[in-house]
Amino acid sequence: MRKLFILVALALLAGGYVGYNLYKEERINVVETQTGRYADVETYVRTNISNLSSVKEQLGGKFYVTSIETYGGAGTVSYEDGHNAYAADFTYHVTQEGQPVVDSFQVR
Repeated sequence: MRKLFILVALALLAGGYVGYNLYKEERINVVETQTGRYADVETYVRTNISNLSSVKEQLGGKFYVTSIETYGGAGTVSYEDGHNAYAADFTYHVTQEGQPVVDSFQVR
């Protein structure tokens, strides 16, 4: 009886150890992937803000992003040209190759 108890306890400990390591590895991969993708989306929006905006720069100004937030396929960006400030909501997805694609861009 005592041997059975020891075997069950060892099996539970071993299973818990293996399960924890698999969970930890999976969680690390998810965070790294999302971080890389979100950074790419933010960079894409910052670089292409003039093309994405339906409003055009005024008086020779050039749009630049003052803040940007992305979350789960959607985002909000604030930008200005030195004369006028705007905010917009956008949706996006990332292709299997890792390329960001802005699906919609709506100026508030």
